Amino acid sequence: MDYSQYSDILVECHDDGVLLATLNRPKRLNALDERLLGELNRLWLQLADDSNVRVVVVTGAGQAFSVGADIDLVGTFNEDVERSIDSSVQYTSALRRLMDLHKPVIAAVNGDVLGGGLGIALLCDVIFMARGARMLTASQLRINALPAPDAFLWPARGVSSAKAKYHLFKSSTIDAAEAERIGLISVVTDDATLLDEALDFARDLARRDPRMLSWTKRALSYNLRAASPLLDEWLSLESLSFARDAVKDGLNEMRKVIGKER
Repeated sequence: MDYSQYSDILVECHDDGVLLATLNRPKRLNALDERLLGELNRLWLQLADDSNVRVVVVTGAGQAFSVGADIDLVGTFNEDVERSIDSSVQYTSALRRLMDLHKPVIAAVNGDVLGGGLGIALLCDVIFMARGARMLTASQLRINALPAPDAFLWPARGVSSAKAKYHLFKSSTIDAAEAERIGLISVVTDDATLLDEALDFARDLARRDPRMLSWTKRALSYNLRAASPLLDEWLSLESLSFARDAVKDGLNEMRKVIGKER
């Protein structure tokens, strides 16, 4: 299949049945805007139909995996509710299509990950994380919005209620070792070997019977799929929360922190 139409995702098809998809907005720390969300939606659908691809590896270009929704996009939601709704629908669709993809998806978390980017990473089947990478949990709380992906995915991935509430209420920044200890990720690697280890694992899976691998994934994902109606509810409430004036105040404070005050 032809994957040349993507501009914000670098797609590399390997002869061994592995496809590497790299989120490619490094100057914006791979923040999710409308174009990147649209490309993710198209990519998951295309991968579902490509019999040459057996396993997918997702990573980020540059210093981050993804810092979630682009701050400039979120900044429009308070005054443009329709755009907020449309973006929420796009993001929800991207998560659902990733969840429904019958092929194993491996995350190679190369750097900082938070917000909507963390939602994508945690929906992958196996998560490799570089030792120097960090997760900012429930980052939306820091701008006075609902952290919908975290609230849905932490319990769905089996993190204890005690640990989930502690980290999410606090909006903790946790390193790879802590993320592995509480069961959020699968493997911690050295920064330099992250992608090689994720690709080696993917190649091993690609040598297995694809139908049986798909059925095994489906069986192991039962709890996540059974809880999936909650995803729509939480993301709808998150979209609604972005319309509050308190979010505008939170974004202004965040811009000061990251040097993007307008």
